[in-house]
Amino acid sequence: MNDIVVIYNEEPVLVSREVADYLEEERKRDQAETRQDRRHLSKSEFETVSDCAVPIRRPVEDACIKNLRLEKLRNAVKQLDDQEQKLIDLRYKCYMTEEQVGEVFGISRMAVSKRLKKLHEKLRSSVV
Repeated sequence: MNDIVVIYNEEPVLVSREVADYLEEERKRDQAETRQDRRHLSKSEFETVSDCAVPIRRPVEDACIKNLRLEKLRNAVKQLDDQEQKLIDLRYKCYMTEEQVGEVFGISRMAVSKRLKKLHEKLRSSVV
């Protein structure tokens, strides 16, 4: 009698020696495939990053790009008329709410919001 007890679905099961050997080989094959999959995924992730169309940036380059965008934005703000510059200053330098800015200009909060939206679009197109 060559029967062996194996655990199947967390239950002990009595099987022949041949079946137990086959199940053990299957288990080893599955483990090997899992290891191979992990190695393959690691390698493919690395290759994907290196072949990626998006350029890898460096901190110095990022800082330079940020500074160039800020300079463009400052120049675009200088090109605005006095009232538009004052609106920008009150909202973003003085940290006033739209209601407070509206009181200064004698307009509603909604009018301030609309003007700011137009200014944002204008500045965005100048910077891009």
